[in-house]
Amino acid sequence: MPEVSSVMPPVVPVIDEVISVCSIKDIDVWTVAAKHIVQFISAKQYTVIVPDAQVQTFAAVTKAPYQVKPESLFVGNLKEKIAQTLTPGNQDRVGWYLQQFVKISAVLTHDDRDVVLIWDADTVPLKKLEFINSSGQFIYYKGDEHRKSYFDFIERALGLKRTQNFSFIAQSLILKVSWARELTNALAQSAQLPWIDVVLSFLDKAEPAGFSEFETLGTWIWNHHRDEVIIIDRAWYRNGLSLVGNPLSLPKRVWIGLAKHYDFISFEAWDMKGEIRNRIRRAYRRVKLGLEGKFI
Repeated sequence: MPEVSSVMPPVVPVIDEVISVCSIKDIDVWTVAAKHIVQFISAKQYTVIVPDAQVQTFAAVTKAPYQVKPESLFVGNLKEKIAQTLTPGNQDRVGWYLQQFVKISAVLTHDDRDVVLIWDADTVPLKKLEFINSSGQFIYYKGDEHRKSYFDFIERALGLKRTQNFSFIAQSLILKVSWARELTNALAQSAQLPWIDVVLSFLDKAEPAGFSEFETLGTWIWNHHRDEVIIIDRAWYRNGLSLVGNPLSLPKRVWIGLAKHYDFISFEAWDMKGEIRNRIRRAYRRVKLGLEGKFI
C-alpha cells in the first residue's frame, strides 16, 4: 500500500467578526452596505458600532445577523478627552478621530487568537470577497493615499519608518487580534500610559488628519508579520457618490455593471464637494466603464 502522508494541510482561519463604525450621515449607504457585507463576506459575526443616541435608528434599518452596538460600550466618554486634546480650530474632527479609536478598541475585546475584519461602513462589496488564502495568509487591498502626517505620527510613536510603496487605507483591514494587541502594548510601554493616551500625546493637535488606524495597524503588521500577509492589486473605487449617486436609488443592473470592474465601491460623504469637477469626472468614468445610460 502507498504510504499515507502524516503532514496535515494548514488550518485556514476564518473571520470571527466583521466590525464597522457608522453615524447618521452615512445611514443611506449603510442600509445597502450591510446587506452586501453579509452576502459577500463570510464571518461568524457582524457588528456595526454607532453613537449611543443613534442605536435605535440604525437598529431599524439593520437586519440580522448584524448587531448594532453603542460606541460608549468600547470607549466610554472618550469623545470629551479628544475634544480637550485637539485645538479649537480642529474641533470638527473630534468624531473622525473617535471612530478610529472605536474600531481598535472593538478589535481588542476579542481573544488574541481571533481574526477580525475592519470594514468601512460607507463601502459596499460588489462580489464574493476572500480575505484569507488557502495557505492562511491574510489578503490586503492597496490604496494610493499618502499623507505625511500619518507617517510622522507612526515614526514619533513607534519609531517605524514607511517602507511600503502603497497605502493600507483601502476601506478594509483584516488582522489577528494578537497583532493589534502587540501594537497597543508597544504604544502603552513607550510612555507607560494607556495606549489611547499615548496616541493623543503624540498627535499633532492642530492636524485635521494626524492618525490613521489602517495605516498604523498596517505599518505595524508590515514590519512584524510581513510573511503572514499578501498584498493584492485588485480594483476598487472610492468616489461612488460622484460616479453613480445615492446607493439607495440604484437599480440592480447598475450594481451588476459596477461589479464587472470593481471588488467594492465607497460612497464617502465628502465626495460630492466640488460639484462641477465631480460632474465632469462622473460623466467621463461612466462612459469609460460602459455604464452610461444605466441610471435612473
